[in-house]
Amino acid sequence: MEVELRHLRILCAVAEAGSISRAAAGIGSSQPALTASVQRIERVFGGKLFVRGIRGVVPTEFGECVLSRARTVLSAADTMHRDASRWLVDGAERPVALGGIGSSLVVELADRIGHPAVSVTTEFSPRRLLDLLAAGELDAAVVADYPGHELRPAPGVTLRPLGVQPVFVALAAGHPAAAAAEVDLAGLGGERWVLGPSDGAGWPECFEEACASAGFRPLVAHRSTELRALQRLIAAGRAISPCQVTFPATPEIAIRPLAGDPLWMRYLIAWRAGGVFGGEPGALIEAADAAYRVDTDSSPSHREWLRARQAFR
Repeated sequence: MEVELRHLRILCAVAEAGSISRAAAGIGSSQPALTASVQRIERVFGGKLFVRGIRGVVPTEFGECVLSRARTVLSAADTMHRDASRWLVDGAERPVALGGIGSSLVVELADRIGHPAVSVTTEFSPRRLLDLLAAGELDAAVVADYPGHELRPAPGVTLRPLGVQPVFVALAAGHPAAAAAEVDLAGLGGERWVLGPSDGAGWPECFEEACASAGFRPLVAHRSTELRALQRLIAAGRAISPCQVTFPATPEIAIRPLAGDPLWMRYLIAWRAGGVFGGEPGALIEAADAAYRVDTDSSPSHREWLRARQAFR
């Protein structure tokens, strides 16, 4: 058997999920089938890639080596496909390339920039998006940073703030804290949290700093960036999570502001000097401002937070 891209994606899925069963559910496979696949891949590489830990499976030192290279290969493959697709849209000029952190804001922006062909790339890391801009693979991107962890633009890239938002908390609708209009962060010290890995721009480090100021260190029971996995964990009461104001509430999930607004995040629009927006960024800025307002206003939780703050004033 030769290693293919699908094998590398399997390894990355298992590493991200931290569990064979969760990874299997995420990729539409069964646990026995995925276990057998991982074992076959390990035989090809000639060493153990994962070991069972207290909370699931974790990569071995050899596995970390393979995974780091797998991610590089997959990123290069995705870039190749993305670049090829830009030149093969009915033989027309390549579309405008937008990027964004995983939020609905970049989708709203894509609908507003007024170009007939737009491609959208989402990344977890704002740093990665700035690198893609600097490398000429994106024309513009929506990124975010945090107090004390402000982004610095890459060479040839301009940053402009769009707005600042508080960080909220997502918890099961039946959680006792969900009965309150807002939640005291210090009162969540004994909770199990689900967080994403470091995005290279200050998250979740700034959240951990806010928890330290509130007098506790968060117990991180799960790490995930996948929306459906987050929703399942929160709805089942297995963990709570800090979240953006636009995190989708459901009948099973309550979104609440944190008392005193101890943590904020800032959205910015970034563009490349040599890209389609470099000479005249005014239309991009106008579209980004409008997209930010529409996206934020779509959040019932944020509207309630604004009303409460305005009434207090």
